[in-house]
Amino acid sequence: MLFDIDNPPVEPPDGCRHRLLWRLCRALWEDHRPDRAGHFLIVGRVHDDQLVSCRLARLAVEGLRTASGEQSAASQLWLDIARSRIATGDLNLIAVMAEAGWHRSRAGLTE
Repeated sequence: MLFDIDNPPVEPPDGCRHRLLWRLCRALWEDHRPDRAGHFLIVGRVHDDQLVSCRLARLAVEGLRTASGEQSAASQLWLDIARSRIATGDLNLIAVMAEAGWHRSRAGLTE
């Protein structure tokens, strides 16, 4: 894994395969990180009163894993969301172009 699951970096780490997806998922994680109200206390015999991440925080971590190149159950969902947000213009076109340039330079395809 390219990142600390308990404190993922804001900027995509080296080796990240989908940098825009990283930023999208990292923002979701930030809104639902463990020290935010997005965590809740589960009381009962099964969990022994432990803090458990909310569903959106867990989904954000799956997206960060997908961005890093790992496959998870949520990978296709996250890739579809990223493509859809690019296609509808929800993501900044300048950021998309910068991302494409970054990938081209990493692949040695720049002039």
